[in-house]
Amino acid sequence: MGKNIKKIFTKFLEVPKEVVVDLPVITMMGNEELNIENYKGVIEYSEERIRINTTKGVIKIEGRAMLLKQITDEDIQIIGTIIKIEFIM
Repeated sequence: MGKNIKKIFTKFLEVPKEVVVDLPVITMMGNEELNIENYKGVIEYSEERIRINTTKGVIKIEGRAMLLKQITDEDIQIIGTIIKIEFIM
């Protein structure tokens, strides 16, 4: 399905865009917890840097004492001190 058709379909049926277009959804609680939905995989993982692959590029998270607390097929939960989030297209 083409990108424009997906957008029209999403708007017409009032379905959340991130579901149809497979966009990453990022939820952050303070600077201590980060949830990413619709991710493709973990590229790099250390206590100071985590890189997550998505359909829209790579999300790079930098911080201290970071831990992948939970990983499922749908989302990933990161805890620790989050200092910086960067999107690399």
